Amino acid sequence: MGQKRRDFIKKSALGSAILALGGGSIISCNPTGQIKELGLIMGVLKNELNLDFNGTLRKVAEIGYQYLEIGNNPRGSREEFKKFLKDLDLIPVAGGTSIAEMMDEENLRKLCEDALYMGKKYMICYWPWLDGGPGKTVDDFLKATDRINKVGKICKEMGINFAFHNHDQEFISVEGYQWAYEAILENTDPAVVDMELDLYWAVKGGGDPVKLFNKYPGRFKIFHVKDMDNTPDKLYTCPGYGVIDFAEIFAKSDKAGVEYYIVEIDKHPEPFQCVQDSYDYLMNLRF
Repeated sequence: MGQKRRDFIKKSALGSAILALGGGSIISCNPTGQIKELGLIMGVLKNELNLDFNGTLRKVAEIGYQYLEIGNNPRGSREEFKKFLKDLDLIPVAGGTSIAEMMDEENLRKLCEDALYMGKKYMICYWPWLDGGPGKTVDDFLKATDRINKVGKICKEMGINFAFHNHDQEFISVEGYQWAYEAILENTDPAVVDMELDLYWAVKGGGDPVKLFNKYPGRFKIFHVKDMDNTPDKLYTCPGYGVIDFAEIFAKSDKAGVEYYIVEIDKHPEPFQCVQDSYDYLMNLRF
């Protein structure tokens, strides 16, 4: 068992012990907010899906996850896939691709049609650039917002919501903005563009999610929830293993406008343990 896993268990056990004491002053001060719409994006289980696609999804459902961020047709026909998810009580709510794949309107409309067939509410842009992305200026970000607005408008016409997913590079400083991410928020149309805020990348990049919620209320419909470890490299890790104060962030969920909390860890040496621990930590978190 890894040190981070042991630390997680210790923290969970300590929390349970405190609650078991039943002190009136402790109980009366407990926050009452709780995550209800918890989901998973399936990247951390990529190898497991390749080995046993159906069995892996069954395990995700058995853990307790309700929502998925996933492709439209990973295996077999979309009809079979849709039925399989329904049988497991798993609800696909989002999925997407890069802006480059969305610039072809015919392809975008096909992506929207497939997503709507699966019952998804959100089409996600995971990458707003037509290249690798480094060294961007404010003009580059404004051009990106033009692309995002155009795609968002088509998605809205098709009947699906469009959302932009950030990385840390959107939190550089550019002319006129503390964070370039604000250029995206201020120059995209709220009627057609929502935000899928990746909390890890925002915090790692030097952003302040709560400040964003206060300044741009209602724009952040999905949180990507992964933690940041306490090392100089600030690597991502499973929620509850790291240093991000999720309780402080989630306490402003109403202000943010969030509808879904989606656990995301790109990879982990013990993927199912990570997925299980993330679920336990987040479902027991109060804010």
